Amino acid sequence: MTEKSAEMEKSVNFLRQQLSSINISEVGELLKEGLSDVEYNARANDAEIFYTKNFEKVLKLLILKQLETIGTTADNTEQLMFGRGTINGFLLIQEWFNEQVSISRSRFDKGGDGES
Repeated sequence: MTEKSAEMEKSVNFLRQQLSSINISEVGELLKEGLSDVEYNARANDAEIFYTKNFEKVLKLLILKQLETIGTTADNTEQLMFGRGTINGFLLIQEWFNEQVSISRSRFDKGGDGES
């Protein structure tokens, strides 16, 4: 992780704490409801491909640009709160995709040498 990435992640985590945001684990079971294990894993595989090939860079850029915008509008409370909420929404999306990637890649842990 680069120094700029680490700094951005620290800023983002601080903003989420201030927002008292939910996280994906709080709705995780609802997102799995009605899906068989096969469907659940297939969705995770599809999400991993889309995210890692296309959307990850876009989402990171959106977060970075929104952080930069917050820095220039810090004197306007309404714009600041709106910007924080926007970042929080992006982070929830990012968290979901990261979870899907983790689920998808867990298929490599099964049936191997027993180590995870």
